[in-house]
Amino acid sequence: MKRTFAVVTDSTADLPDEWRRRYDIEIVPLKVLFGQDTFRDRVDMTDEQFFARLAASTSLPTTSAPSPGEFAEVYRRLARDHEGCISIHIGEQLSATAEAARVGASSVEGFTVNVIDSQTVSMPIAFLCRVAAESPTLEEATAEVERRIPKSRVLALLDTLRYVEMGGRVSRAQAMIGTMLDLKPLLLVANREIKSVDRVRTRSRAIQRMVEFLRTEMPVETLAVMHAQAPDEAERIATQLRAELPSMEIPIGRIGCVLGTHTGPQALGLVYIKK
Repeated sequence: MKRTFAVVTDSTADLPDEWRRRYDIEIVPLKVLFGQDTFRDRVDMTDEQFFARLAASTSLPTTSAPSPGEFAEVYRRLARDHEGCISIHIGEQLSATAEAARVGASSVEGFTVNVIDSQTVSMPIAFLCRVAAESPTLEEATAEVERRIPKSRVLALLDTLRYVEMGGRVSRAQAMIGTMLDLKPLLLVANREIKSVDRVRTRSRAIQRMVEFLRTEMPVETLAVMHAQAPDEAERIATQLRAELPSMEIPIGRIGCVLGTHTGPQALGLVYIKK
């Protein structure tokens, strides 16, 4: 039976292409700005091109939300074939995307759009989209998604402090000490906050610490391994976790431009929704 409502998200969801096709999810891209140059995330610029340009840049790129008009255009098109829509977006503490979606939705008469602030970033949003797409009605989709938002987590391992220093999250002195000691920060995105979990010397130990932290968060409903240009390590982590959790599907996703601006290349992440 065809779903009567549409599912919309934005490019920060890091939604796997296969899920987009399987669940018929609409993606509205954010824009990435390097100086005067503007690119639509994953439309005009691939992840590989983004990280190559980021590595060569002396200042961080910025991101901007889609315009209300861009959202309105998407909702009008979807209104032809659907009774309503759930639109799930990057946390409002990180971007104005959800507000732009609300403004866009208000200009489309006679079409219900439930705009959801996910309070997070990256693949937890993709998990929420999947939950919505598998729900029988728009009302149930909205309730099931909202119930899971407080349980969504992103655990990120940074290879370098350079990008958080450029973004003003740590001082230059802290970044220099971190580099000298080969410290790898572990950050957790949860309940609208980004907080430091640990700083571990050497990458191999930090990966081990990341998996140990995940074990303290069990049980989880969904889990994925994320990476920014570190596919081999992501595969090794996923293989280890699949052996520990044989009944769980554990996909590997790629960190996109918005999260990647803050993590930099070679970052790794575990994203999950707690039970």
